[in-house]
Amino acid sequence: MAQQDLSHYIPRRLDSAGKFLFWDFDVAGIGLIGVLIGLGVGYTLLGLLAGVGLAYAYGKLKTGKHPGLAAHLLYWCTGLPAPKDLPGSHLRELNG
Repeated sequence: MAQQDLSHYIPRRLDSAGKFLFWDFDVAGIGLIGVLIGLGVGYTLLGLLAGVGLAYAYGKLKTGKHPGLAAHLLYWCTGLPAPKDLPGSHLRELNG
């Protein structure tokens, strides 16, 4: 059987989310933050378990949702970054 010539190969998805090993960046970041906080406090194992648990819960939360869920949650909870074209996050009802 002849080898395939893949010099013309085009990936299917060019806008895929970034990955850290086999996790998405946002899930890996949540896990890493838990580990770093545990290291800073002096409870490495507890920080590891908390980070893995929070990353698992966030991964379950974001399955089947919009890819920008982290940005939406960040804006909804903190109001940052403030977009110029949208009303403030404290306004819960939009008229119009």
